[in-house]
Amino acid sequence: MTRAHFRIFGIPVRVEPFFVVVAALFGIRLEPLWVVFAWVVIVFVSVLVHELGHAVTYRALGQRSAIVLHGFGGFTVPAGGGRRVLSKGRSVLVSVSGAVAQLLVLGLPTYLLYRSDWYDEAALRWVLLDGAEGFSWVPIVYYTQFVSIWWAVFNLLPIRPLDGGHVAETLFGFETACKLSIGAAIVAGFVAFRSGRFGLIALLFFGLFAFMNYQDLRAGHSTGAFDVEAPEAPARRSGRVRRGRRRGGPDLQVVGPEGAGLEPRRGPAAAELETRAWNALRAGDGERAASVLRQAGDGVNPFLRACVALLTGPVEMADDLFVAAYRAEPDGPPNLVPATLLASRGRAVALATRLVQEGEAGIEAAGSLQTHLHYAEQFTAAAEVGEQVFAAGPRSPAQTAFEIACSWARAGSPDEALRWVEAAVDAGFRAPGVLDGEPDLAAVRALPGWEAVRRRLSA
Repeated sequence: MTRAHFRIFGIPVRVEPFFVVVAALFGIRLEPLWVVFAWVVIVFVSVLVHELGHAVTYRALGQRSAIVLHGFGGFTVPAGGGRRVLSKGRSVLVSVSGAVAQLLVLGLPTYLLYRSDWYDEAALRWVLLDGAEGFSWVPIVYYTQFVSIWWAVFNLLPIRPLDGGHVAETLFGFETACKLSIGAAIVAGFVAFRSGRFGLIALLFFGLFAFMNYQDLRAGHSTGAFDVEAPEAPARRSGRVRRGRRRGGPDLQVVGPEGAGLEPRRGPAAAELETRAWNALRAGDGERAASVLRQAGDGVNPFLRACVALLTGPVEMADDLFVAAYRAEPDGPPNLVPATLLASRGRAVALATRLVQEGEAGIEAAGSLQTHLHYAEQFTAAAEVGEQVFAAGPRSPAQTAFEIACSWARAGSPDEALRWVEAAVDAGFRAPGVLDGEPDLAAVRALPGWEAVRRRLSA
């Protein structure tokens, strides 16, 4: 497990050593020596601002994320259990937000300062003294505007894995984006080489991008991508509620395409195909997931097939497959992707209605769905499914009512949450410490009717 080194605005950030090494190599020829160290700091701050643009946009769309700075730059990926399936428009917004933040926060302000009379005078003194007067803002301003503007524009090129490449993949699909990336990388490399400023380095740099996309195109998936793995779907518990996992910040776990948290079912090849299909579903690409699934053959996770049907086929077929999946695996799916998809497609309550008609086993399965929806931060859907479970007569009605209350509270309906706290007490809930300490119920405890419920519990 790879953990974050620090957090900024609550967003976990990890800095790989190779990032610092590459930044230093790009600035190694600068003079005097202190400018080299300043260059590394400038690159760090500029790239971090870029990635924070992505992360803040993710947050605005209800998705937690994590930042990793590595190699030639960095990446920001969804993190934690509450992964959202974003629309194409929102995906494009996330992709371009990094460059926009970098330009607005650093690029344009330092460029205006660079073009000012103050800078001209300071630069003249710097040149005349050959930089011998020690520290100066001249190289700081120059390299900040250079890095921030260049990096922002560079990232908008339609070359995977740059931001522009992600936009192309979102709009045109994986294969078309790979082909476009190869062509754009060849053209960009030629232009940069002909400019005479970057020379052979430009050819090698863009050639690497072209080769990477060629490999991905042949493999049918991204061979070099990183992922931040969501936690496994939590098992439904009876008795006292344990929700610390969703309360705490997500651990930053950087894994390759092979690390999807799935147990191999038919050997490493089948496990890898399942991983690729899950990753495609996380991105909302049902067609790509279906294509991968056809390669996997029989024996894949039944929830995987149900999710693909939900995105590509008639919803009735998907409902049937989900019911069959819960019959085969009553504990539910191995991750939170199905819960997120069911909520985003408005099928969670309908599925729960089908499940509770299956009898006791179906009620327990619907209870698992309720829990998964909550951990996936689909709180309204979790509460509505929980109400279906409660009406059907679960084994632990007090526990179910309490979880419904937590979901309604997180969904922004504290009055409804208080009603379900009362229902939990009526059903036999007897854990005052849990009520007093549950973070989900903070807004509920501020309501006028809370003390009356609390006194009933104490009595």
